[in-house]
Amino acid sequence: MFVGFGGGGYHASMEATDDQKRGGNGETAPDRQTASGAAASSGQRRWVRRLADILLIAGGLVLAYPFWSAGYAQVQQTRLDATYRDSSAAFSSLAATSAAARPRDLPEEVVVRRLAVLFGGRLKAGDPIGRLRIPLIDLDRLVQQGARGSAGLDPAADRALLRNGPVHYGLTPLPGAGEPFAVAGHRTTYGAPFYKIDRLRRGDRIFLETPYARFRYAVAKTTVVSPDDVSVLRDRGYGLVLTTCTPPYSASHRLIVWAVLEHATPLKRAATAPQ
Repeated sequence: MFVGFGGGGYHASMEATDDQKRGGNGETAPDRQTASGAAASSGQRRWVRRLADILLIAGGLVLAYPFWSAGYAQVQQTRLDATYRDSSAAFSSLAATSAAARPRDLPEEVVVRRLAVLFGGRLKAGDPIGRLRIPLIDLDRLVQQGARGSAGLDPAADRALLRNGPVHYGLTPLPGAGEPFAVAGHRTTYGAPFYKIDRLRRGDRIFLETPYARFRYAVAKTTVVSPDDVSVLRDRGYGLVLTTCTPPYSASHRLIVWAVLEHATPLKRAATAPQ
């Protein structure tokens, strides 16, 4: 409180009255309320700006997710390609040794079946099985082996592998060893290998090359089922089954592409013994 130099009662009483009006700190009550409101408003603006920055960053990450996940998948496919070349060469040597003890003039389908069994005995989860190609939709991806047995029905079992590319349901046989060879793939992320499979129609060709044989399939039909319908993995007379989520950006249903085997050709380097 400011006190007059004379110290008289008049000045003291007048200044006291003024201080009371000001609320005892040199400011009037309305001024204090205005300052308090301004401070609160400034704080709110700061929080709004911070929230806007956070939302902007989050939005950027969401928009960038398909791009960096696609890049990740491409790197993994490159890694798988190198592994696939090495494993194919190693299997060719093994298969050639096996061919020396195999009866000659066996039907091709029998040779393919035996080679498929031999190849499958060496596979582990994550190993590349073969290259899946669908020219109509520009699909060219290596397929990996998934978890074997009933573990293959657990969505978490192959989740990490699906980031690298399509994955074989491990409880279904390898191509040539039985039916169906069932494969799952992402629809919208990690390169979205199965994004366009809804465009496939009856008669469209699908090709698969493994270290032991080449396979040609023809699309028979497409269907949509619930996510828990595992009956699509049973043998219904179709050589190949492709599964993915539908509609895009949703996991409410599964799109199934059914294809029949048209031809299987054992690779010469795997089917014959060295002379």
